[in-house]
Amino acid sequence: MAWDWTKAEQHGKWIESAYLSAIQRNDKALLDKARTMLKRIVDSQEESGYVGATSKNYRSDERPVRGMDAYELYFVFHAFITVYEETGDKASLAAAEKLADYYLKYFGPGKLEFWPSDLRDPENRHKSIDALSQFAGHGVHYSWEGTLLCDPIARLYEVTGKKKYLDWSLWVVGNIDKWSGWDAFSRLDSVADGTLGVDKLQPYVHSHTFQMNFMGFLRLYRITGDKSLFRKVAGAWDDICNRQMYITGGVSVAEHYEHGYVKPVSGNVVETCATMSWMQLTQMLLELTGESKYADAMERLMMNHVFAAQDCESGTCRYHTAPNGTKPHDYFHGPDCCTASGHRIISLLPTFFYAENGKDFYINQYLPSRYDGKDFAFEISGNYPESESMVLTVLSSKNKNKILNLRIPSWCKAPEVSVNGERVSGIEAGKYLAITRKWEKGDKIGITFPMEGKWIRREHHSKYTTYTLPRGEIMYREEPTDKIPYAFIRGPLVYCLDMVWNKQLCNDDVNMEKDIRMDTNSEPKWIQKPDTEMLGPVYQTQASYMGRKVDVLLTPFANIGQWFRPGEEKPYRNADAFTYAIWLYK
Repeated sequence: MAWDWTKAEQHGKWIESAYLSAIQRNDKALLDKARTMLKRIVDSQEESGYVGATSKNYRSDERPVRGMDAYELYFVFHAFITVYEETGDKASLAAAEKLADYYLKYFGPGKLEFWPSDLRDPENRHKSIDALSQFAGHGVHYSWEGTLLCDPIARLYEVTGKKKYLDWSLWVVGNIDKWSGWDAFSRLDSVADGTLGVDKLQPYVHSHTFQMNFMGFLRLYRITGDKSLFRKVAGAWDDICNRQMYITGGVSVAEHYEHGYVKPVSGNVVETCATMSWMQLTQMLLELTGESKYADAMERLMMNHVFAAQDCESGTCRYHTAPNGTKPHDYFHGPDCCTASGHRIISLLPTFFYAENGKDFYINQYLPSRYDGKDFAFEISGNYPESESMVLTVLSSKNKNKILNLRIPSWCKAPEVSVNGERVSGIEAGKYLAITRKWEKGDKIGITFPMEGKWIRREHHSKYTTYTLPRGEIMYREEPTDKIPYAFIRGPLVYCLDMVWNKQLCNDDVNMEKDIRMDTNSEPKWIQKPDTEMLGPVYQTQASYMGRKVDVLLTPFANIGQWFRPGEEKPYRNADAFTYAIWLYK
């Protein structure tokens, strides 16, 4: 075949996540396994530098890669570089350079390019592509699947200082307009102006692929100082956040971005790959700006959708995790891109909690954890976000002049902070609170973020009809409706009605839209959790089921990976055994 999906099972993601998890947990057995697998991959690298899944018999100077190679190898690059940065393994860095040099040999000025189809400029101008690109992956991604390599190759420049990698990454980005046929890169300026939605950049905007490219643009901004690159990405992020981000912090509608505020509550929405790249992209923007809105968005995503996508038993991750849906169907598949992406983003989460810049130390997330730095160590205790209060205790402080910057969530109306029992003033929601003092071992910072449980009405809600592009991508049209659903939230947590925990209704696959009506005037009551292992708190509230009054339990959405009732027979793994819903009608 001239084109094929790369069937390498995302080995770069698995290796990187295994190394990160092993190092974070000091798990020697896992680290030994990861090293063994990494050595097998590095030993398989050809003298030419190629280390992908396309047979050598197929490849030639005219077609050195095929199909999804660029996407697959993006993560192999990052795995090699991460291993080098975390462990100093020079063999991994050498493998990354050899692979980069393979691409540089065949792709560049006067060489092969990342065209999404057989059309060339100007014949490709404003054409809707129905093709499978020889070198740039899926044709509907309009070459952005090849150009995403600008990110790991630029990262390689950061590590090695070799200018050829920077030059190549800049060449790639400089040709996106030409290859896409839609000036999609340049028109990101219109997105930043607020005059264009990101979905209008070209006929199909693949969420995950765009975000992987955006990270490359930010990396190049960090290297070159080209503010236009930052402006494009920050503008796209704002547009996605304002129009296309779900209440849980997740993104993507059938793997792309839609027009207007189209965000269906069920179906193939919130792809786990898109969750991973959206989280990483948001973290990069946080690092570059220090703006708390990015950390707020990461908290919402981490507290809700990241773990909702993960099966409670084996840890495997769903391809899509809709706000309203069924389970266990879709938890068990692969290994494929999304099962690997789920594990990769979970292994990256601890790296997002804290940041340091000179004397400034930033607390971005508040999960119970411990930080041991060279000159500063502390732990955060409590049970956030189930509890609204926590304590940061200084364990050691060689550099006593640290400025601690605490993120104050934008959703919190009355935050409270004290140092050794003394209240701190001047706290603003949606900002970082800077505390300057000479820190001593045993100093304690008390932090309370009062959380209000409340029902909220869904904005921009519509009914939707679907149509498909030639390659099967699902697109949406809106229809008006006067039936508007509600969701229950508490602080950063989003709740759902999950039939695993509502056996009293005697119907595990309740039709949430037709048969359940919530009494949003009744105040939900905090009750004991039905399972001590689940994230809480859990609320009991009133509803009607097929016309009769009932009490139902509302549980944090993060728990939906529980796809069977403890102590009962498990359903068939591909069944639609239990329904759940964030969005409910009153």
